[in-house]
Amino acid sequence: MKLSFQKSLVIQAILRARLERDFAPGDRVPSEHALCAEFKVSRMTIQQALRRLEKEGLLAREQGRGTFYSGPPRPRTETEPSQLLETVISQLPVGFVRLVGSHLQAATARIAERLAISPGSEVVAINRVGVVDNEPIMFIRAYLPRELGQRLLEDQMALTRATLASLLHDTYGVEVDSVTQTVSATLADPEFADHLGVEVGAPVLEGERIYFDRAGRPVLWSRAFYRADRHHFTVTLKEWR
Repeated sequence: MKLSFQKSLVIQAILRARLERDFAPGDRVPSEHALCAEFKVSRMTIQQALRRLEKEGLLAREQGRGTFYSGPPRPRTETEPSQLLETVISQLPVGFVRLVGSHLQAATARIAERLAISPGSEVVAINRVGVVDNEPIMFIRAYLPRELGQRLLEDQMALTRATLASLLHDTYGVEVDSVTQTVSATLADPEFADHLGVEVGAPVLEGERIYFDRAGRPVLWSRAFYRADRHHFTVTLKEWR
């Protein structure tokens, strides 16, 4: 049963992408029998995927006629990967940031490596959710050295109104000089799936960023998880060979 559920999540993601890429609103969707043959899975697995797509508003079933593509229920957020949170904040009151939690903790080996500090050192952890049109679109987990993050814990309202980079500048005068970023595909983890409003195992995009000050020291490390059904990332290339 668990394997069937996982397969249905994968098929759901593939069909969602195919519908948005190749279908026009009103087009008939292949039958359950055809999809079973294509994906080599049981009818129950296909039905699970189709029911969730119908719940999303992408599909409409008509008795005796078949299943049809309804069109995208909402536009995707289209922005550069480095500016998504800034875009959400700029869309107030339609977009806003919700603080999930903030606390002190000991740095794990991964956190210590990213922030160039000793394992076990205290760091400030801040978890936030970006929301647009009352729908969560990203979950962000950030870590700062205690000496930079301690004062941010004292003004939790500010954490819902600004990026951490801007708060570092305003609070400590820290100038972020550069950011290293990677974006990859992953699956929704139980730790944040509910905050994103997706099922565990659903495809999501993961963005990792390390912020450096003018001296080249890492001052902030964040990992953001984006709903794959709500985002297009765009990158403009001025030169290529």
